[in-house]
Amino acid sequence: MPYKILNEKGDWLVQVQRGGIRKTQRGSGGEKEAKRVEAQLLAGLDAEEGRRRAAKVLGLELSPKPNASVVPPTLLEFFSERWVKHAEVTQNARTRNRSAFWFQYVLYYLGEKRLTDCCEPRVINEFIEKMVTNGQLSFARNKDGTPRKILGKELRHSTINKSLQGLRSLLYLAYQEKVIPSAPAINMLPEDNSDALVPPTEEQFARLLDVCENYHLVAPLLRQVTEFTAETGLRPGEVFALTRRSVDLDRSSIRIETQGRVTMVNGKPWKPKCNKFREVPLSTKAKAIMVERCTRLEPDDLVFPNRGGAPYIRLDYAPKDSGKGFFPDAVKAAGMKGSMTFKHLRHLFAVRLLTRANHGCERDARALEYSADGKAVWAVRVGCASEVGRSQGPRPLLTLQTVKGTSRRVERSP
Repeated sequence: MPYKILNEKGDWLVQVQRGGIRKTQRGSGGEKEAKRVEAQLLAGLDAEEGRRRAAKVLGLELSPKPNASVVPPTLLEFFSERWVKHAEVTQNARTRNRSAFWFQYVLYYLGEKRLTDCCEPRVINEFIEKMVTNGQLSFARNKDGTPRKILGKELRHSTINKSLQGLRSLLYLAYQEKVIPSAPAINMLPEDNSDALVPPTEEQFARLLDVCENYHLVAPLLRQVTEFTAETGLRPGEVFALTRRSVDLDRSSIRIETQGRVTMVNGKPWKPKCNKFREVPLSTKAKAIMVERCTRLEPDDLVFPNRGGAPYIRLDYAPKDSGKGFFPDAVKAAGMKGSMTFKHLRHLFAVRLLTRANHGCERDARALEYSADGKAVWAVRVGCASEVGRSQGPRPLLTLQTVKGTSRRVERSP
């Protein structure tokens, strides 16, 4: 049978063959969708077979033979001449700056190789082996010309995968522009997601807030942003995209609007995990911050102004889309460098939510639903009795949902 239903969810695998050419496609939607895709693939293969037969009868070639005299560019030449210009148009400044580090390893090991050679599995495997064997490299130099000190030795699989993703994107662009005949399939390395994300303690968080006050001149909203994020559990992108229109002070809540932007990855649409609408209730502290911030704002004004993805501007005359976030500086000054990031504020909110649930709360709230870098997706759903009318009834249950959909209910202690 050309198609096969893989599981009860309706995932399927379709594989058809005509004239020595095989096509395979995976998808979901049940048997009806599998049959439709099967017919579509067969029609495409039949059309290709008809064109080949007609070309053979007429003595024509469907595709011209490559010109052996044309030497393909090296990876470094294609990167400097095409990829940089392409990225300036299709990527924002923040994405380009972040990807520059991962491309340094690609250019260091593969820069002198031809693009056609970079498509060979052997070359890609050697690139991975060198990154694992040699570990971290220093690409920056001090003022005296000496290389900067390397903080670590080994490269984690997540770091290597970032470089592989950059290489894959570059080769796919070369394939789209017909510089290479085909784009290679590059497999990512398995990543170890067992590292614990430990949120800060209340004492550490209080010390961080005190340090944030020292940055008031250069980052006047740093304390408010830090405290508001810990009180609501929002992601950084959600905090700095929040507008006055999405704040409902009468209902003590904020709306996280659906993200309409779609990113194309290897020619396929990809949407972020936050591409959905939800409403987040405001605690007393969070509402007080919103009341202070939203007093004189227009509906479309940002609650926490920022440029270029950074919450604060260092210089008024800095170029467009340039800025500096001072949260890492405050973390370092508080003595928590290496153990505290902006994401940990979201985890602190989760811990607080569980703690407050064990002591009762005033409203029902779906508080969290997220995936931390591929780690277990989980949601905390707290159903709490109101103090009026149900205060004498049984305490509600706390439900933890995991990525596989299984749930575990733990009854609270009286």
